[in-house]
Amino acid sequence: MNSYTSGSESHRRFVLWLLMLVLMGMAGLFALGVYLQPLNKKSSLTRVGFYSEREFGWNKPQLIFPGTKLDIPASIDDSGRYGSYHDVVLLGDSFSYIWPEIQWQNHLVAATGWSVATLNLYKIRLEQILSSQVFRDHPPRVLIFESVERNLPENLKNNTSGCGKTPTALQSKKGDASTAFTLSTRPDEHLPGATQLVQRERAWSEIKLDYVRGYIWHSMLRNLTGDARTEFGKVELIRPAPFSSRNQRAMLVFDQDFKKVKRWKEEGMTEMVCRIKSMRRQVEANGYTRFVLMVPPDKLTVYADFVRDKGLRDSSTLGELSGNLPEVMPRLDLALISAVREGKQDVYLPDDTHWGSNGNQIAAETLLSFLRNP
Repeated sequence: MNSYTSGSESHRRFVLWLLMLVLMGMAGLFALGVYLQPLNKKSSLTRVGFYSEREFGWNKPQLIFPGTKLDIPASIDDSGRYGSYHDVVLLGDSFSYIWPEIQWQNHLVAATGWSVATLNLYKIRLEQILSSQVFRDHPPRVLIFESVERNLPENLKNNTSGCGKTPTALQSKKGDASTAFTLSTRPDEHLPGATQLVQRERAWSEIKLDYVRGYIWHSMLRNLTGDARTEFGKVELIRPAPFSSRNQRAMLVFDQDFKKVKRWKEEGMTEMVCRIKSMRRQVEANGYTRFVLMVPPDKLTVYADFVRDKGLRDSSTLGELSGNLPEVMPRLDLALISAVREGKQDVYLPDDTHWGSNGNQIAAETLLSFLRNP
């Protein structure tokens, strides 16, 4: 055997061993991915924070409307569509369009038969809606401005010109105000036929090796440095919270939940209330459309009773804001907190920053009750 043949054979064995090591590594990552369980497409906290669905994924079925026909933004980059009359025009964030089949608007439509146009708060401004031809010619019964608690100061700034600079209200065609404020209702018996219970997806085809590698790396960092409050963090709880996840002694939250106190103080309650009243004057100038402010509370606000860190329990001032605006702001926070205290599961999804189907239903019921009692 000459040296060339010997070298070639050694090279082949090296390549084979190297290939085997790579395949074994990939198999190991895939096996770990199976154990961690595939990422839920609707989750944000486990995906971006590199936590496991096995630990924080929801295990109780969620109620969806599979045949939903909501006019809703297709993604966070889509502005939404509003080119014809709708009973309700909604300018909102991801709490109003992240998962169309589960959104609270489905319950509103099922109860009233109203049509709802949902627009992306980060792509469209209130002024654009009010100045549009369709709003001026065919004003809606209700215009809802929806913003999650942590981002409310910024979103109010972006949609008003300040307390001392209230723009001239745009006049729409006036309608019968009594018609606009009357809430028609439908019986709830038809709801079961329009809904469906779904389980969290766990298909092996959804396992992402990049995520598994990220999970390993971030787990090592957490073991070395602890659960620092990064973009997405884990908050320890003093007792099991009503989540359907395996881990009920910890809660995943968005880091902006920690920063809302500073944001609200910087803006100031007086300024925020003034901006909201300015918005209301503009929206209701036609004598027909009713203005409603919906503020989904942060996850940290709703589960404050369970949080171990006492410094994080009293970080919300939604009660004070609502006390200044009782005619425009339904108390979503009180309804959601009450449901959690009663043990209602997955009011917020354990692997996400948004509501589960229970939370969406509670939000819709709270809004409906508010609209029935102007």
